Amino acid sequence: MPTTRPRTQVTHTVEIEEALQIARSRWPDESPSALITHLVVAGGRALRGEESRRSAAQSRRIDLVIDQFAGIYPEGYLRELREDWPE
Repeated sequence: MPTTRPRTQVTHTVEIEEALQIARSRWPDESPSALITHLVVAGGRALRGEESRRSAAQSRRIDLVIDQFAGIYPEGYLRELREDWPE
């Protein structure tokens, strides 16, 4: 089919064939090229979700560290400390 978009060739390695077999079980009536499209789109979504989960986990770790140190220094500690500094 004519297109102005770039095309990508994929060699059917053992790993690609395994992925196509898995895709065929989900989309049995699709051509190999359509299966590869499904796999690429599903893989992209999975990676995006993984990145979102990783980012959320990082935020939770940061929040835990902040919570651990909250309240160590009393209110006004820095102001009082700076009062002793020369101008």
